[in-house]
Amino acid sequence: MPDVLWNATTTPDTVTVPSRTVLSLDGQGAPEGETFPRSIMAIYGIAYTLKFARKKAGGRDFKIGPLEARWWTDEPGRRLPDVPREAWRWQLRIACPKDASVAELARTIEDVMKKKGGKLEGNPEVARVRLSVLPATRYGRVLHVGPYGAETESFARIAEMLKAASLVAGNAHSEVYLSDPRRTKPEKLKTVLLLELA
Repeated sequence: MPDVLWNATTTPDTVTVPSRTVLSLDGQGAPEGETFPRSIMAIYGIAYTLKFARKKAGGRDFKIGPLEARWWTDEPGRRLPDVPREAWRWQLRIACPKDASVAELARTIEDVMKKKGGKLEGNPEVARVRLSVLPATRYGRVLHVGPYGAETESFARIAEMLKAASLVAGNAHSEVYLSDPRRTKPEKLKTVLLLELA
């Protein structure tokens, strides 16, 4: 995972995230819906299975980084908060080695789906995990500390910084989740917010 995806500070700035390879899983709907948490389990399960299979085969090991999510809406001219949550589009991402192959991922998915009694048995999202090469992208960035529901204030600070620099924000943003919400109090959650530039 490129450093610029996790080393943000509470002072907004602009960064370019280089092209990279990720495991990805696309979906639609509110984060509190059934599909989103099921998809998180699926992409993490595939990432760890891929990691351990590589290690066992003597291949290049890799560290499982934090979960990322890109959020956007297909409704032109409307910002995400103004669209019903059921219509939110998202793509979950976890960094993986550049030399990961489609065939390797297919074997990993097959292994996970065949495992009886595993945590992912019967999870329909597993088969939808893909290997994606993302292009280099420029963002306005800030570290948000606090609950997810208060991110609007941090995004407003990014937008203000971009406006002062005569830069225009796009209609999509990404979030890098540095904290585990199951183990961290809402007021202490750390999330890197990245607002795509138009």
